[in-house]
Amino acid sequence: MQALRVVVLDDDPGTCEFLRAIFTAEGHDCQTFLRPDVAEQHLGANPADLVMVDVYLGAENGIDLLRRFRELQPRIYPLIMTANISVETAARAMSEGAVDYVSKPLTVDQVRGIASRADAFRQQRQPSREIQAPEEPDSSIIGRSPKMLEVYKAIGRVAGSNVSVLITGASGTGKELVASAIHQHSKRKDQPFTPVNCGSFTETILESELFGHEKGAFTGAANAHRGLVESSDGGTMFLDEISETTLSFQVKLLRVIQEQQVRRVGSNKYTAVDVRWLAASNRDINQVLKQGQFREDLYYRLAVVRIDLPSLEERREDIPLLVGHFLRRFNEKNGLHATIDPAAVQLLQQRQWPGNVRELENTVNRLAIFAPTGEITRADVEAETQRTPDEAEEVQAAAPATPDRLLELERQHILQILKQTGGNRSEAARRLGIERKTLYRKALRLGIDLQSTSEK
Repeated sequence: MQALRVVVLDDDPGTCEFLRAIFTAEGHDCQTFLRPDVAEQHLGANPADLVMVDVYLGAENGIDLLRRFRELQPRIYPLIMTANISVETAARAMSEGAVDYVSKPLTVDQVRGIASRADAFRQQRQPSREIQAPEEPDSSIIGRSPKMLEVYKAIGRVAGSNVSVLITGASGTGKELVASAIHQHSKRKDQPFTPVNCGSFTETILESELFGHEKGAFTGAANAHRGLVESSDGGTMFLDEISETTLSFQVKLLRVIQEQQVRRVGSNKYTAVDVRWLAASNRDINQVLKQGQFREDLYYRLAVVRIDLPSLEERREDIPLLVGHFLRRFNEKNGLHATIDPAAVQLLQQRQWPGNVRELENTVNRLAIFAPTGEITRADVEAETQRTPDEAEEVQAAAPATPDRLLELERQHILQILKQTGGNRSEAARRLGIERKTLYRKALRLGIDLQSTSEK
């Protein structure tokens, strides 16, 4: 490998010294800077191959600086590094033209890998794309593990395009959050984002909901109905659990995606639509394809890019972050001040989570509601771990000493989930992490009228 001309900008002297030592030992020329203005002056007068910039530099933002550096030298290998990775910074960094995004602290092997990638980039001499950066929303996805870093980078790379994306992963891993993040960092962010759970509808209802229908198209169609695809024109459609659809429906969906036009049920008129398609499946999509339960042509239309989400088992190091996030959010929503003992967090980190992040969130909420002193202890987690889901609900139902205020919090939580699911009891039970029959018992106990919601 020919020696690289490396520029490092980081306000941490230790990081600068470490990187300079590694690059120098590998035979590269490495210049390090603690101040942005000095680094920018250097790049204005001296060529460089690799530029590594920290995100947070006091009053300056490394991503903004990176854009200026690329204007000075369009063919550098631009890299953003940060100790606090997030989907927002990853997406924005990629949209600003960063080719790489890494998490600190770096290891010697990681630095060597960066040098190798920068050398390959230099040989190719590919100009970088210029894409307008979207505004940063509040953080939506939590995690700093290596596997989540790869997810963030994938989101950043695909967000600025219009390609279809298939998101795979077990239930509760956050597929809809990833789809939403792609939309929020795309050029369509000001247009509708429409999520649809395909597994919640029969084929007939799903077709009507997505494509719409004309008056009299079928029994009960008293009025014409504009489908969700038409309503999402200019925006993004997210089809969750796409592998649960029938083969006959898949043929109709494929035609809509290919032709970018939709025909309402009972109509001969086609309406042009401009929609980006995102889809997700919690099943092994390769196995579904082998079994002939999913059309290959539709798969290749949807999976132009595929993002595979890790299970919580594969990213245990993120559990403390997730627990803290869920507890803060629960406290904010309910006006509480519940805390958790570090020993309790450690026990949660060791526990199995077949329901992944969604199960962890529900468990943290339940522990917060029923922590007798307002602090979640290791003993609370141990007691929770020993119960089956149904047993846990029965204990909650039989607790006469539970304050009315906490019962009302639980009631409001269930009502909110029912509202989000449009009254779909099966989906509400799934999101709550309980059986449907348990939802009925809780509704009866808490005075929730399930008949007043529209079942889909």
